[in-house]
This record gives sequence, C-alpha cells and structure tokens, in this order.
Amino acid sequence: MAAPARSRYVVVVRTRSTAAVILATLAVVAGGPAHAQPQDLPWSRVEPDAAPEPGPDADGDPDGDADGDPDVDVDPPPPAAELPDDGVAPRSRASAAPLGPVIVIERIDIEGNRSTLDSVIRRALPIVEGDALRASDPRLRDARFKLLALGFFRDVNLALRKGSARGQVILTVTVVERGTIVLNRLWFGTSVTSPWWLGADVGERNFLGTGLSVGGGLVFAGHGDVVGSRDQWAAELRVADPSLFGSTLGWRGSFTWVHGSEPYRVGGDPDDAAAANFRAFPYQRVVGRAGLTWDARALSRLSADLRVEAIDAELPVAPTRALPDGRITAVDLSLRPGSSEVVSLALGFDHDTRSDPVLPRHGGRFTAHVELGSTLLGGSYDFAVLLARWERWWPAGGRGAWGVRAAGGVILGDAPRFDRIHVADVNRLLTPRALGLVVSAQGSPDFLGAGTDDKVYGQVGGSGFVEYARPLFRRTRTIYGGDLFVGAGLWALADRDDLRVRDTPVWSALPVDLVVDAGLRLDTEIGIFELTIANALGRVPL
Repeated sequence: MAAPARSRYVVVVRTRSTAAVILATLAVVAGGPAHAQPQDLPWSRVEPDAAPEPGPDADGDPDGDADGDPDVDVDPPPPAAELPDDGVAPRSRASAAPLGPVIVIERIDIEGNRSTLDSVIRRALPIVEGDALRASDPRLRDARFKLLALGFFRDVNLALRKGSARGQVILTVTVVERGTIVLNRLWFGTSVTSPWWLGADVGERNFLGTGLSVGGGLVFAGHGDVVGSRDQWAAELRVADPSLFGSTLGWRGSFTWVHGSEPYRVGGDPDDAAAANFRAFPYQRVVGRAGLTWDARALSRLSADLRVEAIDAELPVAPTRALPDGRITAVDLSLRPGSSEVVSLALGFDHDTRSDPVLPRHGGRFTAHVELGSTLLGGSYDFAVLLARWERWWPAGGRGAWGVRAAGGVILGDAPRFDRIHVADVNRLLTPRALGLVVSAQGSPDFLGAGTDDKVYGQVGGSGFVEYARPLFRRTRTIYGGDLFVGAGLWALADRDDLRVRDTPVWSALPVDLVVDAGLRLDTEIGIFELTIANALGRVPL
C-alpha cells in the first residue's frame, strides 16, 4: 500500500538506561512523502507518489481556502475548502451535470511561482484556455487539489475576473511555493541484534522546476552478537516524472541494493530478545522497478509496475527452534537456498480527497496494490500480494478532527520472505524495516495475551487505528503547522495455515493485540516530523 512517507521526533516513556533516554529523545525517523516512495515495506507499495500539501494560507487562514474575489457577472464555484466533507458542491447533488451559466476560459494567468515552470503548473490543471464550462463545473474545484497534490506548493488560490467580453473570464492561479528538497526518512537507533544503525533518505520533488522527482537513500547497521550476523547496508535510487510530455501519463523507476543478514529465533521465550536466542543468515538483494502512472481523474491515479529482483541467500541446513516446552520445531525461512529471482507485475490505485495529507481535517484516501509474481515470467516464486489502505477524517468540535485508518493484506502462494507482512508493518510500536533491513528482533508487547509476541512474518495481517488530532499552531514559514494527537487501535498477523488448520473460531485463531500512540505531528519545510511514544519504543531496547 508508498504510503504519504513521515518524519518523527521521538520522546521516550520508559527505558533501562540514561543513555537510552538520551538516544531516544534525539532520535528522528523521517518520512516526508515524495513522488517516488521508498519501497522497503509491503505497506509502502500502497503509498503511491504522494507529496505533502500546505496547511495555512499565505494570509494565515488555517483552512487553506481560496480568497480570490471574482468580479465577473456569473456565480463562481465555491472555493475547494468550503465544500462539504464529501467533496460535492451543493448544486451538484441534485444532478450529475454541472449547473449555472456557461463561461469560457479566455486566459490562465499564473502568479507566485519562482522555481516551478509555468508549463508544469499548466499541465497539472484540469482546465485549459478556451474551455467552455459551467460555473459549477467540478474541474474548477479539483484544480486546487490537483496543484496541491504536486507537493511543490504550500498554498494555491484560484480567482476569476472579467475577460474581454461577456461570458469570458480570466482564471488567475496564485501559488505559494514550499521547499521541495525533503528528508523522507532518517533512521537511527539501537537494538540487541544491531547495536546501532544510521541512514537517511532524501528527495528533490521538483528538480530545476521541471516537475521531475529524484531521490535516494542509504542506511548502515552494525552487527551484534547474533551468530551468523554481519554488518548490513542498503542503498536506493529513484526517479519519476508524473507527466510524460505534458500528458496525464507518467513514469517512474528505482534501483535498490540490499546487503543484509536476517535474524530468526532458535530458542527462548517470545519476549526474550537476548542474542543467544537468535541466529542469522546472510543474503543479498538487487531490485529494479519500472512503471507507468496515469492520472485517471484529478484526484485519482492508476499505476502499473514491473519488478525484477535477484536474491542470493546462504541458508542454514534444516534450521530448527527449541520451544519453551522443550519441543523442537522446524523453522521456515521462506526462501530458496542460493540464487533465486523474483519477477512480478503490479497494479495500483490511489484516490485522495483529504484537505491536507499531512494535517487533514476532512476527506479521505483509499489505496490498493495488487502484485503477481510467477515462474511463467521467469521468476522462482509463484505468489500474489493483495494490500489496501483506507483513512477518513471528520471535523470535530472546535478545531479538532477525528480520523480512522485501516490497512490490511493477504499474501497468497509461495511468496519470498521479504514480500511477506512483517510485524512492524502492522504494529507501529515496533522498529520498522529500513530499506528492507531488519535491524531489531524485539517482540511485540502482548497486551491482550493473544500470543502476538511470537509473530514476526505473516501472510494475513492488518491494523485499525482511531485518532484525535487538535491543531497546536499554524505558520507560513519553515514550520507550517503542528498537531497534537492521541490514538489507539488493534492489529493482527497470522499465517494462512494458522487460520486453515484450527479447532477454534477464526477470530480466536487470529492473534489480535492493542496499539496506542500519542505525540506531536509537524509539517515543515523539509518534511513531516512526529514526536511520538511509538517511535520512542522502536528506537531503543526495552
């Protein structure tokens, strides 16, 4: 399910040492969205090219509405921010066809752009000079959201004024540019399996004002005392153009190289993360992706991608695990020994109506990702990946907002280990993978006693989260806005065999546990930062 990308300052609520407190307090995990998202997690593949939008207007209006005062003698459409939460203009509810007098766009004037080329803005508009449309045409409403979705502007205002003849109007598009060099991720922390890791992912969303997106990341993790482990590193380069030759078609590509060592448990209780309870095997991955995107509508995008990956893994012979009750069981590492390949085709869909993807107040987003890998394409694995993510926001009393987020997926067939759902993909209290590298083997807190502390990878998983956010401040420079938030939810992860071979109801066989989080979310010139309890727990061993 991408995913937009987020930066997080971290606050620790409990640690075992003063050094851990200092480290976690300084820890930052970056994730500002870029047009070519890092593809290190299954969920991130459902986060297609999203970019942060502005919070307040240039005049300080936190709603980000258009303040133009048209002086034409026709009724202009309502500003985008004044539409109801469902995004439908009042006059369009009774009829699918736009109503009102016909107007002709005589000219489009663009103001405020210092770095972005006029042609980049014009090709993103769903309207061109000479178009005849009615005053309630949804394209006038969608134009602002479309420009904000580029991620190049902190604010966009549209205004209509009289043209040279009756019925003709001049559309003035005024933009307020924002920084387009973004810190997508900043990784560092400590764990038993990796005494330290450090890395960053940086992107330029509007290279030389052309709309081209370029970016890349690099992360390094030292090895600990786990037998078989080694120093790990991963690097990624990305490039994307959301509009090919000024059309609604775009293209993107990425190259990723991972040199890692994957830990797996061989003994001990599920909540015991001592190095002696793990072994590790070395592996290497080289991944190339290329694809096309299509802006089907102003707020919807389709994508198709080809992935070619080479895996080289030095697997142990017949790995086993000693269970706490003394039984010995085989460990399935879900990989072919030696060299293997993954060749897959993927389709994606993204529909985004949020008022602001960083600090939203209303609207929603739905993304879906379907990927098929097959030996018929030349790979070594036959599998299918189905992932989806949904969120919806409603204004609350005063200035706050309620949000609901849900994500889930199922992996079918013989998917390689790295394509399966990792526990940190669904439980935000754990350390996420960094460009595919597992840097912590810490088990999940088992709040509900459902056995979730023993889950690492699964074929069926998901999470649901309810959040309340309240604005703390809004500004027009450097740090655009900040929200305090608190939330709670549930997550689940299981293998399909756990659900198929069972003597209890499905709900009882699916391990479900609680997740909570609270903190401060910031929208800044260089990305999105969060000071959260969940991030603190993922930065240091507890």
